[in-house]
Amino acid sequence: METLSEIYNFAFEFGLERNSLIIALGGGIVGDITGLAAATWLRGIEYIQIPTTLLSMVDSSVGGKTAVNHPKGKNLIGAFHQPKAVFIDPETLQTLPKREFNAGMAEVIKYGVIKDKELFEFLENENNKNKLINLDNECLIKIINSSIKTKSHIVSKDEQEHGIRAILNYGHSFGHVIENLCGYGEFLHGEAISIGMKIAGEIALEKGLWSNEELIRQDNLLKSYSLPNKIPKINKKEIITILMGDKKVRDGKMRFVLPKGIGEVDIYDDIVDSLFLKYFS
Repeated sequence: METLSEIYNFAFEFGLERNSLIIALGGGIVGDITGLAAATWLRGIEYIQIPTTLLSMVDSSVGGKTAVNHPKGKNLIGAFHQPKAVFIDPETLQTLPKREFNAGMAEVIKYGVIKDKELFEFLENENNKNKLINLDNECLIKIINSSIKTKSHIVSKDEQEHGIRAILNYGHSFGHVIENLCGYGEFLHGEAISIGMKIAGEIALEKGLWSNEELIRQDNLLKSYSLPNKIPKINKKEIITILMGDKKVRDGKMRFVLPKGIGEVDIYDDIVDSLFLKYFS
């Protein structure tokens, strides 16, 4: 909120008017806070996203979600405000730290699990994997394009997340818990989402929604891009508090996105606490 206030101060100092726009050049946090500033300055001005990280290219720069964190939860203060344009140049990834690139791959893998079996299989291919790790431009464009197509298709059906858009949060409920309770910065967003996908996959297996083979394929793919799957020890009471403050809660019920197979997920509100709390012991 302090950074947001600084942006407002500069907006006033530079005399931004209703026909002005702001440019977000950077990663997901830069895009989120710039979008929120644009959504609220003078009740809304335009902005452009120029994402420079893989995670922001495939996910946060597209869809119009803007937000800042609250001490009690991630991205609880925000608005839906679509950018005027999104410009993506994969060349910026050449200078991205390896850990940040791998974190972005968690979101790409997420798209494969929720809606794009072909993308998932593309990522499993050893030749493609090597090309991506070495930042082959053609491969990068392929996975970025596939991810954006999936997200934009879902967002066009449900811009403000009243229904199907919630599937984009696969792995995020538990991921946000990990980010919050382990302290922001301990895990990168994509790393926390990787662990969240691991937990969601285990719950889905226990509920008989998908097979052990599919769970292993997901976990192996995450590991192959150097993403973590070890679940940290967290206070169980705090977990419930964070989950109940999650944006996906409806009518007092926690809702979780769980896989039914590679390329298909659904939303469930009948998951008892004991089914997921045991993974944090």
